[in-house]
Amino acid sequence: MKKAIILFLICSNVYSQISSKKIDRWVSKNENLKSSVVSIAIKQLNKNKKISGVRVNTSMTPASNIKILTVLGSISSGDTIPSIKYKISNDTLRISPTGYPFIAHPKYSDDDLESFIKSFTHIVYHKPNIDLTKYGPAWAWDDSKYYFQAERSEMPIYGNVIQIVKESDDSIKITPDIFKVNMNLEQEEKVSRDDQENNFFINPSLIKIGDTIYHPFVTSRKITMNLLEIFFKTSVSFNEDNLKNYKTWNSSIKDDIYSAILKDSDNLISESLAANISLRYNDTISVDKGLKIILNSSDDNKIQLYDGSGLSRYNLIKPSSLVSALEKIYHYYGFEGIKEIFPNNYIITETEDFAWGKTGTLKNNHNYSGYIITDKGRQYVFSIMINHFIEDIDIIKEAISDFLKYIKLSA
Repeated sequence: MKKAIILFLICSNVYSQISSKKIDRWVSKNENLKSSVVSIAIKQLNKNKKISGVRVNTSMTPASNIKILTVLGSISSGDTIPSIKYKISNDTLRISPTGYPFIAHPKYSDDDLESFIKSFTHIVYHKPNIDLTKYGPAWAWDDSKYYFQAERSEMPIYGNVIQIVKESDDSIKITPDIFKVNMNLEQEEKVSRDDQENNFFINPSLIKIGDTIYHPFVTSRKITMNLLEIFFKTSVSFNEDNLKNYKTWNSSIKDDIYSAILKDSDNLISESLAANISLRYNDTISVDKGLKIILNSSDDNKIQLYDGSGLSRYNLIKPSSLVSALEKIYHYYGFEGIKEIFPNNYIITETEDFAWGKTGTLKNNHNYSGYIITDKGRQYVFSIMINHFIEDIDIIKEAISDFLKYIKLSA
């Protein structure tokens, strides 16, 4: 009798674990996934278990799931994120950029850093070491007009976008207001810009009262310095020499940065973080050099990484590699920390929080990778990647929702 009870408990425990066969069966029965390439990897946390799933080692297009690697690369590169290099000379602040993106940002703020800089009457901007292109490989040329593809730069300011707001009196407020703006009631777009110049065109009749629109501007060091003068209400001069004998101001809002990347999927902030990682090792603001360091934080040498945000269609990664990266972030943050920097529950609204993860979307590709707590209290890390689908994305999202509910109940 005793042996029978033990055998029953063992069998029950084995049956309760999620297996590759169960996942394969779930995928096969899901009509919404018939024309897609589906790769799924899942692993129980804090257990010496193998990764289960289907096509766990198939290279897939990750889109914004690549931001998980960027955050891990930053975590693995130390406990601080340098905001500026600086040196104080009486009432003058000498600074050199680090790629840090939160100065005068329209959506996020770093009050401590801004208050520190505002306490000086003059700023000397020292030339940084830089190896940076404005756009990444395989970024879409016609997306340069959108907030999500603002230009990379050595010191992003105002998020490298202008903010356009239509106020209650029908007036148009533009921040920062330093560029040439033409009102054009004939154009079909709300806002447009010349390809290579900061010459903007706005049709106010297409903008509703209360609307806020962001449009990237063309960056340059001269424009950055000009905007520093405007925002900090102080004079700014330039010095060709690298800043020497400097101190480093480290960000006090590290988790806010990770949250902006993982919750809001902010591409410029993610690209800027990749460049900032490079600075910590090479004293050079460089996304390309930062990507090499990010790759070193991964267990997979087959990852194809071309940017820090996932905008590039050249990026390739296995779901098993994303699971490993997420597991490392978990060991750094713990589950309570995970809940702070990752968004919850995907698109599922009718239940209490049980999943936290990052989406990734490019046309015909949609992924979701993160963490889940099952009804039995087990904690898992997972990645579900769906590529090359031709169905409406809502159908794919429904399939992912079904998968999350299936794991919640079954594992």
